[in-house]
Amino acid sequence: MSIIQSIENLAYKIANPIVKALLRSPLHKIASGSLTLLHFTGHKSGRRFITPLSYVRKRDTVWLLSAHSTRWWMNLRGGDAAVALEIARTTYTGKARLWETDTTELRDRVRDYLSALPRDAKVYGIKLDDNKLPDEASLIKAAPQLIFVEIQLDSQAG
Repeated sequence: MSIIQSIENLAYKIANPIVKALLRSPLHKIASGSLTLLHFTGHKSGRRFITPLSYVRKRDTVWLLSAHSTRWWMNLRGGDAAVALEIARTTYTGKARLWETDTTELRDRVRDYLSALPRDAKVYGIKLDDNKLPDEASLIKAAPQLIFVEIQLDSQAG
């Protein structure tokens, strides 16, 4: 593990519990418009995990973007992984589909995600143009290090 990965892991260990607590508190509205808690099961261990992530929601579809280095996404391999999301203190279930290799489809999805949530571009080293759209050259450069997850939410009873 590189020194950068070690620092990144330490930052997540410190920040994630704080973000989880905020998203579950009465103050959740500060962040719940763009942060969610993803619940998933470890592929090998069978343990349950919860990780906070930025998201974009379009009706019954939720998009997540992350870096290969975070590794949580490996538990979603195999297609249609069962997951749950906590959004604004409401839990939704759904099926997650993963894009983990640099393809035109991944780039198109990342472009759409960053067009909807441009503040995340800087996290992934992607520059935005004057219209707050991803710069194509920086998107091409960053794409091999990115993963994209699309979650189709289940119909909610009610």
